Amino acid sequence: PSCSLQPHPGCALFVAWNGVITLVYEGFPLSLVLAKQRFHVLLPNLKDENFGSKWPKTTLAAVKDDAPDLTTRQLERLRQICGEHSNRITTTEDENDGICINVDKLSVVEYESRGLEKLAGRQDIFLDEYGSSAKTKYSEVSVKEKTAVDKVVEEWCNLETYLPKANAPGSRISSYRRAALGATCVAFLDPLPTELQQYLTDFRKAVDNEFPSRYIWLEEYSLHCT
Repeated sequence: PSCSLQPHPGCALFVAWNGVITLVYEGFPLSLVLAKQRFHVLLPNLKDENFGSKWPKTTLAAVKDDAPDLTTRQLERLRQICGEHSNRITTTEDENDGICINVDKLSVVEYESRGLEKLAGRQDIFLDEYGSSAKTKYSEVSVKEKTAVDKVVEEWCNLETYLPKANAPGSRISSYRRAALGATCVAFLDPLPTELQQYLTDFRKAVDNEFPSRYIWLEEYSLHCT
């Protein structure tokens, strides 16, 4: 059934390993958990998920190949910017009506670059619509799923130990844009909720103002959750 992705209530914007900037969700909703289980039943020889796709997120930007490592103070400032803009995303006048991303289809894609800015093929799988009550049910996130995400974002509570992970080599912008053939299943963020789109635009400006020429942002049409 169709469902929605909800930004993580405490850390919607996060700097993952290798310095990658991400939009983080509170966990995979029930519908997507069931979909992944179904894939494994239908395709028993399917390759195991990489760690990065076991917690739901959208990659927004990657570090330029020649950018220098962050200092602890710079990472602290980046965390502060993420926190300020995360609050804008997750704080609404109505706590029961926060920003969410509707997922009414999944897309099986053959890609020509890891960032999905270049595709060789795309097949959409439309999810059933059973009404608002069913969508609410299948958008629920289990404690297990929430805990998996919390463990990831809690890593940068200690900046000294997290800094080497944020500066770790790999996953620079060239790895997202150079030629690379493969296949995956994703939910594209298409279209982005208007309010969220504005918040992400403001966030991008704040990051670029503080760290000019450090990050390259992926094209909006390619944004997805694996």
